[in-house]
Amino acid sequence: MLKTVRISSNSKIGPIASTYRAGAHSTHATCPSTCALNPHGDTGAALIDGRYLAAVRAAVPPGGRAWTYSHFAAHLLPVPVYGETVINFSADTIQQAVAAHRLGRAVTFAAARGTTWPRTIQGVRFSQCPEQLAPADSGFTCSTCGGARGPICAQVDRAHVVVFVAHGTGARLVGDDQAGGCYAGSGPVAIQWHATRTAGAPDDAAAVRKFARSLPHGSLLRHHIAGDMGRAAA
Repeated sequence: MLKTVRISSNSKIGPIASTYRAGAHSTHATCPSTCALNPHGDTGAALIDGRYLAAVRAAVPPGGRAWTYSHFAAHLLPVPVYGETVINFSADTIQQAVAAHRLGRAVTFAAARGTTWPRTIQGVRFSQCPEQLAPADSGFTCSTCGGARGPICAQVDRAHVVVFVAHGTGARLVGDDQAGGCYAGSGPVAIQWHATRTAGAPDDAAAVRKFARSLPHGSLLRHHIAGDMGRAAA
């Protein structure tokens, strides 16, 4: 199930287009069951939905940029290509991040709260998301990130790992042995995500392509404020 939003009210990404993806029977059903941040791994997906992945890769606004994040294994995700959605591998550990970077993937890393960045580890540069470092009243969002090159997470040739230091009510679980810590597990994001189960488009592959094509020229599109590439159970 896919929910589309033409102008997001999310304060972190700014007034850009976005989507949410959920299963019809479980909100977390499109997320991998192996994701360390997923508190409901028993309802998660075992496999990537190939048809949907292909649709997301092509779902870029005309003349614009699109990006998203996935907790599926890095080798299952595409190498970034100009003209396609940049799919960032979301690493749970530094070793995962380093290995994925060496495979040529775009990489982000969920770091424990209280950690400080940047760092260079095993020859790979780790730099914190600039939105997290900006003053609260600066107005800095994904919509203003990266200047003319567009948001850092949407840049095909990015040479570093983007670090997201844990935030939200589940932050204490990030980097912990317990499952959980997903920022979308509570609050306004969770409300939107849960609503996607009943109000979203059932043919998510067709819906995401149509939505991207409908956006104004040069638009930014953040796929999956919450949700992932998994094949949800029918």
